Amino acid sequence: MEIKRVACLYRVSTTKQLDDNDIPMQKKACREFIAKQDGWVLVKEYEEKGVSGYKISAHERDKLQ
Repeated sequence: MEIKRVACLYRVSTTKQLDDNDIPMQKKACREFIAKQDGWVLVKEYEEKGVSGYKISAHERDKLQ
């Protein structure tokens, strides 16, 4: 079986979403999904806190680079 190395990016665009525990919920959902996939291994996790994907282009977002 081929191993697939997986990285996850968790992002919220407002500080209110940080208070609502959105990132922990994203982490839980992604980890559960990955655990169900044959041969998938989570190797890296990234977080963008309070970064608007609409207002800030991809090339200006450090985590996407």
